[in-house]
Amino acid sequence: MQIEKDLISGTNSKPLVGVPDAWTSSYHLGNIRGDLREADSHASIYGDHPIQSERLTTALIITKIVILMIVWCFFTFYLVFEPPEKIVSTVVLIQPNETLLRTVKLPYDAAEITLSGPIDKTLTASPGKAGDEPAMGLRVEYRDSDMKETYKQTDMWNVYLTHDADKYETVRNIFEISPVRGSAKSVISMEGKSEFPVALLMEFDDRPIISLLGVIYATMLLIGLYILVVFEVTDRTLAALLIASTALAILTAMGNRPTMTTIISWVDFETLMLLMGMMIMVAILSETGLFDWLAVMAYRVSMGQPWALILFLSLFTAVFAAFLDNVTMLLLMAPIAIRLCEAMALRVSLVLIIVVCYSNIGGTLTPVGDPPNVIICTNAVVEHDGIDFATFTLHMLPGVLLSLMVGYGVFYGMMRHALFDLDPKQILLAREHEISRALPDEKTLARMRELMNKRSLKMCLKPADNYYIVLATLESQYQIRNVPLLIKSMVALIFTLACFLLHSLPFLPGATLGWVAVLAAFLLLILANVRDVEVILAQVEWSALLFLAALFVVTETVDQLGFISWLGEKTVQMILTVEKKHQLTVAILLIIWMSAILSAFVGNVPVTAMMLKLVVEIYRNEQISVQLSPLIWSLSYGVCLGGNGTIIGASANVVAAAIAHHNGYKISFMYFLIYGFPLMIVTTSVSCIYLLIAHSVFSWHRTEGESD
Repeated sequence: MQIEKDLISGTNSKPLVGVPDAWTSSYHLGNIRGDLREADSHASIYGDHPIQSERLTTALIITKIVILMIVWCFFTFYLVFEPPEKIVSTVVLIQPNETLLRTVKLPYDAAEITLSGPIDKTLTASPGKAGDEPAMGLRVEYRDSDMKETYKQTDMWNVYLTHDADKYETVRNIFEISPVRGSAKSVISMEGKSEFPVALLMEFDDRPIISLLGVIYATMLLIGLYILVVFEVTDRTLAALLIASTALAILTAMGNRPTMTTIISWVDFETLMLLMGMMIMVAILSETGLFDWLAVMAYRVSMGQPWALILFLSLFTAVFAAFLDNVTMLLLMAPIAIRLCEAMALRVSLVLIIVVCYSNIGGTLTPVGDPPNVIICTNAVVEHDGIDFATFTLHMLPGVLLSLMVGYGVFYGMMRHALFDLDPKQILLAREHEISRALPDEKTLARMRELMNKRSLKMCLKPADNYYIVLATLESQYQIRNVPLLIKSMVALIFTLACFLLHSLPFLPGATLGWVAVLAAFLLLILANVRDVEVILAQVEWSALLFLAALFVVTETVDQLGFISWLGEKTVQMILTVEKKHQLTVAILLIIWMSAILSAFVGNVPVTAMMLKLVVEIYRNEQISVQLSPLIWSLSYGVCLGGNGTIIGASANVVAAAIAHHNGYKISFMYFLIYGFPLMIVTTSVSCIYLLIAHSVFSWHRTEGESD
């Protein structure tokens, strides 16, 4: 029979290579040989091309081990022999119109003082906007032994207070003062400038990092991380852990070793909880057969045409990522994409890159679509400026739509040929399934004839070769397997979606993304009556979570070393070099491109936290005449679109690489960079042009919290 002959031989599109068997390997590991799904732990650090010389291979391995051992010895020495830094904390009571003196020791030329209490943080950061508000003044001085004569003093730091006793804010400042010879004593002078007494918690650090050396160390840490990750010197997670430990050792060597409590506080557990909860839900949902069924529907809608299918997957992912968050959508769509790629002989790694990049673009749209946007929109200064869900979405929509359109063109131009070059392991899997592939039964052939008879003459797309026999085969093989479990999963997903959309409302203050995901996972575990939780937990990508946790520590350490402050100072200086009428334009350009580049090479979640501080500082700077909202849009576009630049640029990218590895495929740093970085440049450029037209030309940045 001609149909059977075509099914065995295939056509140019090769849609039926191992369709029935390949799909069972898309999410679970049971049907993939161990040697196909294991990481390439013995691969060369230069890629998949083997080094012919055994001596050279041995030399490279020994060199790698020696270098990593030196790094290990460095941070082990400092972390073992140096205790955590002890910060002196004390409560100070400042009376009205009185001066309080506290003697301190200054072994170096600087000190950092942190104050916590009923403080007006906004006025403290912008003293020029203050009037007769209550305040207290603080400075560091050198006085004689009797505390009567002042030899040297720093500028006065005015800390403005609030009458709201329930308000608790923290501010800090670094004082630089050269020592005075002789018997002079260093003191902290606190002067009351209010009509009421105030009690504040004061922390004193006599060894702050203020030198350019810290910036150099931070730069070396980032370069070291990328050498380990880009050239795959070692496992990505191990590389991040080694650099994080080295970063802590550098802080320790400079006299600022943080406590374990402080280190834990640097990790964004909200993001990790979101990922873990959604991974658990997807693991259970995959047992229902929903992903198989959706894949069949996608094949039907696209008529088996590869680029039509990619357009459908991309837009579907982007739209729902805006409301479900991009990581959740990736976890839902990745198994479907893998199934379709295996069925249609498309390169799995490339399609996964497209899906994850579109999830990042779609997540840019709303405050709940991407973790960086959550950080931005929950900031007190941003909320005070009147930037709510609707305002944020309205201003982000044009840039997101433009990015979606140009993104498809970028991917088509770069992948139109490579898309059909299968992954090496995908070829091996196809060869395995070629042997065991069976001919279609009579029921499948009957369904094929039925589909051919029902075809419409008004089809928008031409069906691919063997479209009908492939569709009939898929329909017969892949259906919903467990309807009760699917209903329970839908209950958990509806709960998740409802809480994601409503978490910004005042009556749901605790419905953060992380907690919602974990609570929904608990709900599904209870409804599904899971008896062996270890089976479910085994499908959580713990290495990806640990990798992100290590990145958070590295990023915070880079901030502690002064890299971000130094970058902020240079940014402010550049903005001040232009006339006031051009300051907004320069600020938009600097923020969107700085945040995009940093997000690509550091990670957009930690970069958002750091850049948000810089944005607020620029907004509060009395010498810079800019409004807050255009800076917020620039930051959001920069960090969200910049996350597409590299594999560690966004949490979703890391998860995509983990899912690919879980299924026997590989997405390396360089491989992702080749396709992701050009997309990042193009989409960021388009969004930047939109921002300049909307805000520099037409001034479309009036929100309720802003004044003319």
